[in-house]
Formats: sequence, structure tokens, C-alpha cells
Amino acid sequence: MTDELCEFELERIYDAPRDLVYKVWTDPRYVRLWWGIDASTIGRCELDVREGGAWRIDMRTQSGVVYPNGGVFTEVIENERLVYTNIADPRSPAWVAEPPPGPLVHTVRFEDHADGKTKVSMVTRASSAGDLSHLLRRGFAAGLSQGLERLAGLLETLRQPMRERERGST
Repeated sequence: MTDELCEFELERIYDAPRDLVYKVWTDPRYVRLWWGIDASTIGRCELDVREGGAWRIDMRTQSGVVYPNGGVFTEVIENERLVYTNIADPRSPAWVAEPPPGPLVHTVRFEDHADGKTKVSMVTRASSAGDLSHLLRRGFAAGLSQGLERLAGLLETLRQPMRERERGST
């Protein structure tokens, strides 16, 4: 089995500087505003963004089901790279009918892009090809994409006052 069979990658270009994108990705005050699928809310949002630091985010769906997410940051390079695990809670309603997948490892890269934009590359590595296939069938890719689109909307909202100041100074 090759590594590619266990990996899933998403890329997005955000119209915001890298330091802002990184901050919105790592500050719980912002993460709770974009993390998760559409129409979900975040109750618990704890991020200890340092190597060895734990994170926990509880996503509540529109139907009221809470899906706890958590893990540990294994690599943190500010404004450049985050590597963290995501370990499914077997007590979650998502895994009542079947066992959860093994641990996931997310690697997120933040890179400068043209015109002050930021490229975010996110690679998710599953414990096995079977785990990844199972997650993709359950809508994992769509869920991640929805969160990343919500992130784009939040960045647009945060950038609006900056743009207005820039226009006023020219």
C-alpha cells in the first residue's frame, strides 16, 4: 500500500495575509466561527497550539448531535505549518454503529501567494486506506470543504475594515 492511498489533500487560496489566516486557524475565538460543517455550531473549543499541546473542538450539528474532535499538536511553526493528530472519540454518536477510524494526522501549510493572498494546503493522512475510504464515503471531504469555505467568509469579514482603511489612505 502506498502513502497516497491513505492521504487526502485540499488546497485553498485566501484573500488575506498569511499571519491573519494562521491566527484565524489557531485562535479559538475565531476557530469556533468557521470550524465544522454548514449549520453546525461549536460549543467547546480549546486549542493549546504548541508542540505537545492538546486540542478539543465539539461540533454540534443542526439536529443537535455533538461530535467531539480532539488530538495533539506534534509540530508548530508559526505562520508556516501545523501538524496535529485527530483521534475519534468512540463514545461519539458518529461511531455507534461501527468502530471509529484510527488516528488521523493533519498537516497544514500556510504559504504566501500572489497579491497578498495565502495558499493553505491541508493533507490528511489516515491510519489505513480502508479508514480513509470509509471517512470519504461518510462525507469527510465535503465537511472539510464546508469548513474551509466558512473560513473564507470569516476572513472576508475580518478583511473588510482593513480594505476600507487602505482605500481611505490612497
